[in-house]
Amino acid sequence: MWKLLKFCIIAAIILALAWWVAALPGSVTADAGAYRIITPAPVALLLLLAVVGLLIVFLRVLGGLRRAPGQFAGWRSGRRQHAGELALQRGLVAVAAGDAAGARSAAAKARTLLGETAFVQWLSAEAARLSGEGEQTRLAFEKLTQSKEMKFLGHQGLLQESLKGGRVDEAARQAEAAEAAYPGSAWTRGQRLALAVREQHYAAALRLTQEPHERAALAVAAAQMAETPKLALNFAKQAVKAEPASPVALAALARALHGMGKERAARKTLLHGWKIAPHRLLAAAWLAPDATPLERAQAAAQLSAAKPGHMESELLLGETALAAKLTGEARRHAGAALKAGNTDGRAEAILAALEGKPAPAIAPGWRCTACRAQAAEWACACPSCGKLGTLIPAHPDSALMTTENG
Repeated sequence: MWKLLKFCIIAAIILALAWWVAALPGSVTADAGAYRIITPAPVALLLLLAVVGLLIVFLRVLGGLRRAPGQFAGWRSGRRQHAGELALQRGLVAVAAGDAAGARSAAAKARTLLGETAFVQWLSAEAARLSGEGEQTRLAFEKLTQSKEMKFLGHQGLLQESLKGGRVDEAARQAEAAEAAYPGSAWTRGQRLALAVREQHYAAALRLTQEPHERAALAVAAAQMAETPKLALNFAKQAVKAEPASPVALAALARALHGMGKERAARKTLLHGWKIAPHRLLAAAWLAPDATPLERAQAAAQLSAAKPGHMESELLLGETALAAKLTGEARRHAGAALKAGNTDGRAEAILAALEGKPAPAIAPGWRCTACRAQAAEWACACPSCGKLGTLIPAHPDSALMTTENG
């Protein structure tokens, strides 16, 4: 409805103007030498409008001709830009596919079409890396670090190349530079953490993670390498705070307390740990190394009373009884451990020793939750996959296990 009304109004205005022009009185006379042209005023006005229109068209055509070279150059530049972007896209796909030749070809074409842009430099660096050209890769990434927007990728590439070449100090410098170029990067933090662990700088590594299982493992390792008993105690407390039920952390805390001369607190920690997570590490920290076999058997009875009937309690009692030559007790507790579910061979080893037979192989005591590999000794990082804090007791009944990660 509104469109129809609008059309009617415009048509009425046009008709009114046409009527007004047609009704103009008089005529227009033009003299040109011996010629005289006389025309009515409405016709003269229409001719004037036509001349103005033609002049406008002429000027627009003239302007278009003047702009034509620039427009043609812009069109060609647009085509080059589009072709260069396609080359970059093909290069990205080639890098992802590990195609060194394809990446190199795409980088060369992109450089020809787009020039030495930061993105082209990155593609050239990745192509050189895939081709195994170490020096070219390093130079390309160093050039990329001069770009304000892409310097993080430059330092990232140099860090990876340094690690590949075993240049740990250089890798650490590149990690710091990458952090400065892109603060808070999870990738950079992970690389710095891995470098710190590799160099056994566990105290520094602690500042780079908030994951409880990683913090617990790093704190235990830091406590083991602490220069003073006070530092060892501080790190051990951090480990227990991160994972209160970890037998590794509790054993580390007990050792640190013992190193500070706090025997009562150390024994209290071990008793608490045995109640919630019985484990051979706690037993080893409980038994005095200079005690007689009989004294160790008596001490084992005190500790196992915190968790009577548990498989680890029975194994501890059986092993100390065997050492003290209490054969009847050793046999009874070994049998109780088997009934409690011991399958790692320790109970069978006690019985074999009593019968004078060769001891069976003892299964590894630790298992990685990330790669499922087994390990004989605990370490802050898995010896197989290198993941932090993933080693847990291999046998579910041997201790209260923390939540698996991975």
